[in-house]
Amino acid sequence: MGIYQRTLERFGRSSPGYWFVTRIAPRIDPPMLRITGGRFSSVYPVPVMLLTTTGAKSGLPRQLPLLYTPDVDSLILVASNYGRPGHPAWYRNLTANPRVEVLAGKNSGTYTAAEITAPEERADAWAKALDVYAGYDDYQARTGGRTIPLIRLTRSA
Repeated sequence: MGIYQRTLERFGRSSPGYWFVTRIAPRIDPPMLRITGGRFSSVYPVPVMLLTTTGAKSGLPRQLPLLYTPDVDSLILVASNYGRPGHPAWYRNLTANPRVEVLAGKNSGTYTAAEITAPEERADAWAKALDVYAGYDDYQARTGGRTIPLIRLTRSA
């Protein structure tokens, strides 16, 4: 990891960084990702996708930017909800409707979501996610005991 990435990660784990990623990035990243074909976000070079899910209750498309971890032929998502006590809405959407669209440069496409529950696979996925953003450990400490779900997106045929 270069100096820019280390600085970006340190910033992301600070109070101003938390404010930025919860308040500003979700507003500027969707148009930035659309304009660049999913290649650039406000935290470039950290991998960020524009995820389109189907609402669990509404059935309407929902889009949001999310960090992801590339893993061979799949993508890993961390349902951290920034360390809040409850699971994020997009996690509930994925469990109800696992077919999603991803805009993330060369990783763009249609995927199917499945929660990673096998202990060994989960530990491996968690370690890979921490390599992308070590702040997930901070989020886990804040959850109040909630186990943060990990989701594997596998490209659909």
